[in-house]
Amino acid sequence: MQSRFLVLFPTAMVVMVLVAIAGILWGTADISWSDRVAILMRNEDAPRGLSLIVWQWRIPRVLAVGLIGAGLALAGALMQTALRNPMADPYLMGLSSGASAAAVAAIIWLPSEVTETVGVPLIAFSGAALAFLMTLGLSQQRGRQLDPLIVILAGVAVSLMFQSVTAFFLYIGDPHVTRNALGWLMGTAAGTEWRELPLLALALVMIAGGFLMRANALDATLLGEERAQALGIRTGRLRVMIFVATVVLTGLAVSVAGIVGFIGLIVPHMARLLVGARHKVLLPLSMVLGAIVLIAVDLLCRTLLAPEELPLGVLLALFAAPPFILILRGLRRAV
Repeated sequence: MQSRFLVLFPTAMVVMVLVAIAGILWGTADISWSDRVAILMRNEDAPRGLSLIVWQWRIPRVLAVGLIGAGLALAGALMQTALRNPMADPYLMGLSSGASAAAVAAIIWLPSEVTETVGVPLIAFSGAALAFLMTLGLSQQRGRQLDPLIVILAGVAVSLMFQSVTAFFLYIGDPHVTRNALGWLMGTAAGTEWRELPLLALALVMIAGGFLMRANALDATLLGEERAQALGIRTGRLRVMIFVATVVLTGLAVSVAGIVGFIGLIVPHMARLLVGARHKVLLPLSMVLGAIVLIAVDLLCRTLLAPEELPLGVLLALFAAPPFILILRGLRRAV
């Protein structure tokens, strides 16, 4: 598997760069090839309006969805390890539902001055953090370590509660306002700005680096609680670190692009099929594959029905359904 990784990882990096370039060059605006080259080279004779589209809209958007895809894939791989559950994903702990409820409440009920000052992304991140704290609170048992099964059940309960709150807000809210909320719930990277990228990149680099240094501990966790502890791994502490990292990565992703599902569930399985379960190779490949998938899907969202734009979450779910079914069939054979 190591030799396969040495071939697959550079190949995936090249594919990621090519997909990112395609995401920058193509979109709803029709730009000639000569103008594209002039814009990318920052020539003085490049059309200013088209230059603005590429440098202020497309490039930050492509970089953002790449970072979000990588972050969600990393969070999914870590969650599946922490809970030893192949069906775990970053949204399992109610994060997406909490963020959705907070964002919808802000869009529908708060004055525009407040949302413009504080920002819907920050409010959504706060909702995700609240859902995480509620899930941990329901999972905690005095004098005992976190039980993965209890965490999953608590996350489902918190998700259902916040989904009900979101549905209630949408039902009683002004239809003209709820349309904006629904657009955010279906996921979109439109309007991404340069200032949103540094925090995404910093969080991804720090969390990925930290867990790559603990790759052996993550591998030992897959052996089971008792064996990992016998090897000196503090599984409870490691699991909490994974949960906190998942909150940061998922909360930032949701705050920028809304609800983007399936990446954290499907992509880690794709990486395992290619290079195995060793985290030293699994985590980097998962991140690159996550970036490739989300950049490519975002490009399709912008071009399939141009000039109309499809919601990112809708198209992603459509493409993710077939591999999801294949994974389920594979798990059934394994059992």
